[in-house]
Amino acid sequence: MANPNPLVPHQNHAVDFKLENLLTRTWENGMTGQQSIDKIREIIANKGVTMDRESVPEDWEDALLLRFFIGFKKNPQTAADAVIEMLDWRTKNNINDIRKKIMGGLKPEQFPRYETVRRFYPLLKTGKDKNGSPIMITLTGLIDPAKLVKAVTLEEIRLYIIYEMEHKLITLSQLTAETGIMFRALEIHDLKGLGMHHLATGPIGMLRKVVREVSANYVEMADKVLILNCPFATVVRGVLRQVVPARSQHKLAVLGSREEYEAILVNHADKDQYHACLFGGALPEGLEGGEDEMEKWAKVTVPARDKKVVQATVRAGQTLLWCACPDALDVGLQVKFVAAASSKSEILFESGSERVAALQRGSLQCVEDGTVYMTLDNSYSYMKQKIVSYDFEILDIRLQGSQSSDELPADSPSDQ
Repeated sequence: MANPNPLVPHQNHAVDFKLENLLTRTWENGMTGQQSIDKIREIIANKGVTMDRESVPEDWEDALLLRFFIGFKKNPQTAADAVIEMLDWRTKNNINDIRKKIMGGLKPEQFPRYETVRRFYPLLKTGKDKNGSPIMITLTGLIDPAKLVKAVTLEEIRLYIIYEMEHKLITLSQLTAETGIMFRALEIHDLKGLGMHHLATGPIGMLRKVVREVSANYVEMADKVLILNCPFATVVRGVLRQVVPARSQHKLAVLGSREEYEAILVNHADKDQYHACLFGGALPEGLEGGEDEMEKWAKVTVPARDKKVVQATVRAGQTLLWCACPDALDVGLQVKFVAAASSKSEILFESGSERVAALQRGSLQCVEDGTVYMTLDNSYSYMKQKIVSYDFEILDIRLQGSQSSDELPADSPSDQ
């Protein structure tokens, strides 16, 4: 199965992804697809594990094992281990009860905490592309991790994502069983509205932990991933790390504004198969606006051979989100937190000073009252002043168990 250009539709989808052809094809491991999934079955059986029919219906089995085989680098051993973990995860989390509800007629609008979660994590299911693959849209620019973790609990977020992923698997598996073609989704991530709400390291760490856990059990469900309204590369890399596993890069197409992506989308599917918001129409009802929050940030001019310091006062127990973005060229950046109570103004946190040319962000949990100072250093520039947009946002919540937003899962399957 070739890795086609994500910018154009599959020309022979019904042939290339026909289950019969995938099973008779010889793969990179030297085995046919049928031999590979038979090997997966053998490994699972030798470990004393039974593929229960609630988790793996008989008419879904070949396609499901192929998804794991393809998603885990065409390695039957690795795929079998992942299937075993998936079966155990489903049992421990009562996922088959969720499947029964969805297959019994539960609609996405009826998922637990749907209205609250979708407001800050909007996922849209619209039509189908010209090959019949479902189109699934994430309004990534409107995801607001910091507000989401204040509106619902982490377990409620986790449960909602499980419902969404299970619904997606059911949709694709039923299509595959009906047609004999292994269907995957055309996924759209619209970055319009990208702003401060994406810069909270703690909340993003929490969400990524949930997504990583859930997506490991739902494998090879994305056909192509089109990224729309892409701003500068630094932001793109950070956001994509949260929403697309590392080994799916060959499926990605990163596109700019509507002028660039509209013709590409229409080439994949008729316009009425997408949501109108991708083409300048209104957002889905109930969602907050997707304006560019950077337009609201303060700006400071740093003269040549000079420095500027901006600051924010915080209280113990608060979390400060900070960001800075030079309009052009680079500027030195350092952030430090100084406790207020100490007579010697004790520095509790201090970042290294480095020259940056694009968006920088971070978060800081404050265990004492104090002041955060952001130093913008242009002293090395002899002639050019620098204009820097910056912002501070203070959350009255304590973010527990957060991880660095620069981490990537090392063992993700090929896609969500």
